[in-house]
Amino acid sequence: MPRVRYARLLFVCLSCNFKVIKNTPLCTLLCVLFTLIPAVDGHPQADESYRIITELAIFGLKRTKPHIVEAVLEPFIGQSADTLDINAVHAAVLDTGILEPLTIEILDVESGDGKALAVTVREKWSIFPVPVFFVASETVSGGIFFADSNAFGLNDRFFLGGMYGVDGWMFMSGYMHSGRKGLPGWSLSCSFARTERKDKNQRDEELRCFAFDTGGASAGLSYNLTGTLGADLRVSYRQIMLRDGASSLHEPEAGARAFGVSAGLSARKSHWDGFLLSEESAGVNYGFTAGIEGFSFHELSLQLRYQKSLLPGFKAKLHTGLLYQPDVPVLFESSPYAAQVDILPSSFKARHYAGASFGLEKYIFKISAGTVSAMAAYQVVFSEGPVLGTCFDHGLAASIVFYLSRLAIPAMGLGLAYNVPAEHLQFSFSLGMSF
Repeated sequence: MPRVRYARLLFVCLSCNFKVIKNTPLCTLLCVLFTLIPAVDGHPQADESYRIITELAIFGLKRTKPHIVEAVLEPFIGQSADTLDINAVHAAVLDTGILEPLTIEILDVESGDGKALAVTVREKWSIFPVPVFFVASETVSGGIFFADSNAFGLNDRFFLGGMYGVDGWMFMSGYMHSGRKGLPGWSLSCSFARTERKDKNQRDEELRCFAFDTGGASAGLSYNLTGTLGADLRVSYRQIMLRDGASSLHEPEAGARAFGVSAGLSARKSHWDGFLLSEESAGVNYGFTAGIEGFSFHELSLQLRYQKSLLPGFKAKLHTGLLYQPDVPVLFESSPYAAQVDILPSSFKARHYAGASFGLEKYIFKISAGTVSAMAAYQVVFSEGPVLGTCFDHGLAASIVFYLSRLAIPAMGLGLAYNVPAEHLQFSFSLGMSF
């Protein structure tokens, strides 16, 4: 019995002795009742500190450095073990891209004070060759990339590889360092390509064609401002040299050499519903490109993603993308990826985009290699370019997505999209690498 109860019981008995000494049964009853009342002395009856998470215990690591996992689990230290959201822990580990959480438990600590958040993980295969094969109308290309999604066990990314096809060849390499708490991350990349660019419209019809060589390099810094908010800064150099081509059509007058600088802010949160990972993310980026031979242009881009689990294994998805590039030269026009849509061909080029995709995704089944889901979306997009002018397109996109649990590749997808105004159907294959 706590000390404060002894004091109260003594006080009650003394009161009975002095005031109701002749009523022994009443005295006994009062003593029993007051003994059963919880003690109130300005503090909880029991010290709740022993239920607070004070330590982390991580099992299953072979190559990954412990501080990589500790960094994503640190926000859970100080939370009550009774109210801990296990799905939030699952999402945080899964978000690393290189680990699959197997078990999440609350354990007692040796000192007896507080609890330990114990997570057992399985490392994904992060070093592998990635064969690439692409088939489109009158175009066949293939190649191989060597990738390490967990370089030196630091959750860094490295890739090196190339492709060859009927339209030319390319080589590229890069390294991305994720950084640590209080220290910025950084990245370096370079590329060279000899190819023939073919710009097409919504029906996959050729509008412009020219041959060129292009080389470039970039360097960047990134910093995690909070647990969800980050900033980045990037500088780049790019040179484009036109070549004589047998099928040149509406080619630019000259090549270009340019330096670029860009800065951005991004925020991201993830959620796990037991079957699928959802995210809420936003990113805004401003860039300025200065041509050595006279031209220059600004660009502003915005991307938003909102995914909400409606039921376990069933989520709604809203993706939007905006790109504004006034005065951009033909050589620097952008693909529809900026609009977050799939209903335009990847060879489509424009200066400005505004797109949105409204979709649903349903979990189908899970095997040891990963999770399979089906997705369908309706998409709309405005685009503006020097050849087609202002266009509005809309249509349906659907895909089967395979989220890999053994390889450090986020997902593979096989899909199709139908552009209603253009009456054009196209197939697609995607391989997410998080580079």
